[in-house]
Amino acid sequence: MRNLCVLLVAVFISYSPAQDTVADIVKRSSDAVVLIVISDSSGQETALGSGFLVSADGEIVTNHHVIKEAHSATAKLSNGSFFPVNGVLADDADKDLAIMKVNGKNLSFLTLGDIDKLRAGDHVVAIGSPLGLEGTVSDGIVSAIRDVANKKWIQTTAPVSHGNSGGPLLDMNGHVVGVITLGANPGEAQNLNFAVPCNEVQALLITARQQVKPLDSAISHSDTSFAGIVWTSITSGRDYAVKQDGDYLYVDWISIPPATKTAGGFSRTELKKSPDGKWRGKNHTRLPCTYRKGLGTYAQNVTNWCSLDNNVEIDLLSDKRIEGIATGSEKFDCKKCEPQDVQQKPFTWIPK
Repeated sequence: MRNLCVLLVAVFISYSPAQDTVADIVKRSSDAVVLIVISDSSGQETALGSGFLVSADGEIVTNHHVIKEAHSATAKLSNGSFFPVNGVLADDADKDLAIMKVNGKNLSFLTLGDIDKLRAGDHVVAIGSPLGLEGTVSDGIVSAIRDVANKKWIQTTAPVSHGNSGGPLLDMNGHVVGVITLGANPGEAQNLNFAVPCNEVQALLITARQQVKPLDSAISHSDTSFAGIVWTSITSGRDYAVKQDGDYLYVDWISIPPATKTAGGFSRTELKKSPDGKWRGKNHTRLPCTYRKGLGTYAQNVTNWCSLDNNVEIDLLSDKRIEGIATGSEKFDCKKCEPQDVQQKPFTWIPK
């Protein structure tokens, strides 16, 4: 009996999956980590930072503070390839995150992890370009997951330096759990560094623009003439936030039900000013739609998450009134996620 137990233990050990090492993680991930070179309007290099690809066609995550003063930027891959940054798809100064775009195909990219599965004591790996030293690797543990000023941070002992900002913090499955953002002054504390959780990246990706904006216009010259104003639709009763950024206009539905927002629902409109003075663009939505399936006692409610793009045009834009026309429908097939009886509908918003 004892020999049988020993044999079973030996068999179990021989078939136990080996845990990935830091070297394994680096080998699988380093091709998706980039060095970001920032330049001013004269083409002079002004700063360096890190970032990482999250799509095969060139979406790059980094920190807002890495590119906030950029006139242009270049992303350098570990194989030596250079890609000019076309512009910004999304930017959140409050969360210190930005998503840039380069033209690329079949690029290596990283997968976002699950912050809810991350625990203090978990082993993590940081990859970046501190002081321009590309492909620098460090590892440590998750010291804590902290809430500071209503923001969640991952505290880690993985050493980072100036230039690591925007690089990935990876778990031992090679998934991105955070974006390296800042470190404590070495003279005040050692191995005290922080990363933005990966779920904030996912939220920003959901609302990312369909078209890129130039770095200098998207980051440095924001027009906040509508800041602080809540606009109410006199037809639907929905509340909106409007932001003008040069020749671009962004509208967010802010009275979206909290449960829907938490589940990833959103409604955002992006418009560009046309030569005739009107603003034209698309409304992008991802919202739940419930329908009844089955008959009688077997009937049940089924909810589909439907994503739609609708045309929007704003003809009047002032601080007192916003008027326009948008594609809409009286009926919607929740099962197929298809609008029915599509038509153009006028709308009017007024300050709340």
